Amino acid sequence: MDQPMNFKRIIFLSHLSAILVLLGACSSTMLVENWSDPAYQGPPLKKILVIGVIKSDAKRHAFEDEFASLITAGNRKGIASHTLLPNLEKSGNKEQVLAAVEKAGADGVMIVTTHGLINQQRVTPPTFNYSPNAGMGYGMYGYYNTSHSVTYNPGHTVTDTLLRIDTKLFNVASEKMIWSGKTESFNPTSSREVIGDLERLVIRDMRKSAVIE
Repeated sequence: MDQPMNFKRIIFLSHLSAILVLLGACSSTMLVENWSDPAYQGPPLKKILVIGVIKSDAKRHAFEDEFASLITAGNRKGIASHTLLPNLEKSGNKEQVLAAVEKAGADGVMIVTTHGLINQQRVTPPTFNYSPNAGMGYGMYGYYNTSHSVTYNPGHTVTDTLLRIDTKLFNVASEKMIWSGKTESFNPTSSREVIGDLERLVIRDMRKSAVIE
């Protein structure tokens, strides 16, 4: 009676190990830190200038465009800063940023800083895969040693990619930070995917904190 139960347990554990390995290879983004100013009484910001701190101008432009489009919803509008500040290295001082804010009519400034990709290595454990054998040796009772075959997959080293992004939201009137958060993206596959996760995590938390419309 113990043999069938042991065999089912072995199959269950092997399937579970395979699922965990697959989950480890999937991409995911988490909001690992977040803060909002408890003293901020509003009103929620409606027009937000997005400044992406990214070395590549092309990547900065694409990032700001996508993020600004995600912010834009209902009475809320996002503005990509590169339309007013094409080169942050040459036009990123306080006076020029304030001039861009005034020209855009923004009541909030969102500064998004990417910290580049970080590679981390991990070792996956070995796994055993069980599959039934066809033919006369496969029966309903007993013969477990001949009714299935076992495939052994040795452990190996996997390189994971981690992307850290800091997001800070400032109120233009007071020039004070009213919200900040840090996200970590595990094995991101595209910038669009990461930005979609930022909208799901960051924008929703800002709305929950009542700092944006």
